[in-house]
Amino acid sequence: MRKLTICLIAIFLLAACSEKVSVEIPPAITFQSGSYTQDGEAVPLGGKLTFGITANGGSEPLTNLRIQRVAGGSVITEVDKGLFVKGEDYQYVVNAVKSNASEEVWRFMAMNSKRDSVVITRTVLLGEGVAYGPIRHFPSVKIGMQNNTDYPHFLCLSTGTTFNNEAVAGNEASIDLLAFVYQTSGIWSPTLSCPQYTTAPSYYPVVGSWTTRNSTLYDYNAVDNNLVNLDEFNAATNDSLLVASFKPQSTSGNCKFCFTGKIVPFKTQNGKYGLIRVVHADQVAEGYMELEIKIQE
Repeated sequence: MRKLTICLIAIFLLAACSEKVSVEIPPAITFQSGSYTQDGEAVPLGGKLTFGITANGGSEPLTNLRIQRVAGGSVITEVDKGLFVKGEDYQYVVNAVKSNASEEVWRFMAMNSKRDSVVITRTVLLGEGVAYGPIRHFPSVKIGMQNNTDYPHFLCLSTGTTFNNEAVAGNEASIDLLAFVYQTSGIWSPTLSCPQYTTAPSYYPVVGSWTTRNSTLYDYNAVDNNLVNLDEFNAATNDSLLVASFKPQSTSGNCKFCFTGKIVPFKTQNGKYGLIRVVHADQVAEGYMELEIKIQE
């Protein structure tokens, strides 16, 4: 009996030792190396800010990435991105422009599905002078709504180039904007959208198969409340108005009620700010939109 007891204890201890010990790994976020804005760097008003980060959720999936700018006593959420990234790193680059605040503190937060989070920061100081840059101007770009067969449907904002369903093959990564009409709040709404927006494939099924689907953010509050003055738009010869008009707190990848005469601030996937003046907008699916565009070079 004694030998049997010893054998059972030995078997139990062996089994216990063979069990894997579960270790909870917290989420992590780090700055990428390279030509990014550095901690304590002095950047002139209007100068470009670029931050590259790498995040993961640790033992759990990464579910949220949030980037905030603290400047002049205000907290501005620049990015609030829902994710589900499991077992791998997630890389992200954010571009912005230096405000007139003497100091900005940028906060970068990663959170996993257990709501465990981690935050890192970077401080940027205001440098001397101004660094507003040149812009490109496209006086007239015409794009078709979803059922229009006369005009292209896809637009690269940086070059003003349009693509139809056939020509877009191989150029998907350059597409920033598409347009459609739909009924919302009882109104047929001319709408500016982007390939990454969830409903885009409903109007243009080809978008659903694209490997790269760019996100363009539109400031819908500026559109709804006519916050950009037409005279200022016409007078803009550098990017100062383009940058100042875009408020990240009120943005979406889908901008409805873009009627004739509206002016739409936007920011592209690669961080370029711009303004769109809606020269003409039909309210039928067979119609088209004519756009005047000013965008950072």
